Amino acid sequence: MFKKNSNNIILGREQDFSEFNKDNNNPKLENDINNIDKDKNYSEQYEEGDVFVQKTIDNNNLIYIENKHEFNQENILTNLKSPFVSPIYNLLKDKNIILKEYKNMSGVYLLHNNVNGKQYIGSGFDLSKRLATYYFPSRLTDNRYISNSIFKYGHGNFSVVILSIVGNTNLSKKIDLINEEQIYINLYKPILNLNPTAGSSLGFKHSEESKKLISEFRTGKSLSEKTKKRLSELFSGELNPFWSKTHSSSTLEKMSKSKLGFFNPMYNKEKSKEFIDNMYKDKKGSNNPMFGKTKSEETLIKLRKKVYVYNEETKELLNCYPSMKHSVKDLHIANETINKYIDTNKLYKGMFFYSSPWNKGIK
Repeated sequence: MFKKNSNNIILGREQDFSEFNKDNNNPKLENDINNIDKDKNYSEQYEEGDVFVQKTIDNNNLIYIENKHEFNQENILTNLKSPFVSPIYNLLKDKNIILKEYKNMSGVYLLHNNVNGKQYIGSGFDLSKRLATYYFPSRLTDNRYISNSIFKYGHGNFSVVILSIVGNTNLSKKIDLINEEQIYINLYKPILNLNPTAGSSLGFKHSEESKKLISEFRTGKSLSEKTKKRLSELFSGELNPFWSKTHSSSTLEKMSKSKLGFFNPMYNKEKSKEFIDNMYKDKKGSNNPMFGKTKSEETLIKLRKKVYVYNEETKELLNCYPSMKHSVKDLHIANETINKYIDTNKLYKGMFFYSSPWNKGIK
């Protein structure tokens, strides 16, 4: 039933693969890809792709649904209509193998639902990076058939088969990959493919008219409470992709600049009277959101800002104040002034101010 090639990659049952290479000319496909630069290497579509793949390998945030259906390889084999160039992988159990084995390799893959037998044909300029997208919940809310199916049945109920390797990403051309994918779509006629025509959204932009229609269609619609709860659970605590991470200073600067001037959502817009009244309304007493509530000791420790004061000449610690309030009261220096000079290595009235014990910080 099987044979191995020189690279020890398992191949499927022998049959004449040339039959479905014929008559696959697709005028629409040719028209769709006329604007693609046939000699261009499209590896730039995956910015920082290797980091993305490694994050996926390390990520345990998988949608897991208990598999109550016995894995039947023979059943899957009967649904494979062509030779294939990989073992039959499980989308859950073999995640790391899949992402490592096909790094920098362009090709076509098949996703097979082990429960209902429905299939999806896709392609990736870098298979490792393409398949990595199926492991993030945020990617599974795009309402595609294959995404909804994984979301419903879980990764463990899907098999993955690499049908064809087009070549190395440095040598492959996008047009060759799309043509290869179309061949398999014509053969398998996969139910989970939204579009029977192979293609890529790479570089595609919606027209202003389409954007308006999409916006109008989504207006007033929201995710169900069940879906919201599910997504919340998938992104909570350590499962959140940004867990224990912080933005770099350069990223924070870019985020800040992206909201300045014309880019600000409120640019040239007038605030409503209700909005202005709410901004300036009295927040004291019962109007304060924290009225009647007490902060935990842990929260108070975080809010309190210690102030370490050092002498200019001797660099000795003059005093350590438990909070900014205490330093203001004792030194008779305005809160704004201390905030201005703290952690700057700049002198004010012969003193250095720091928010933590000095450690070779004074120059």
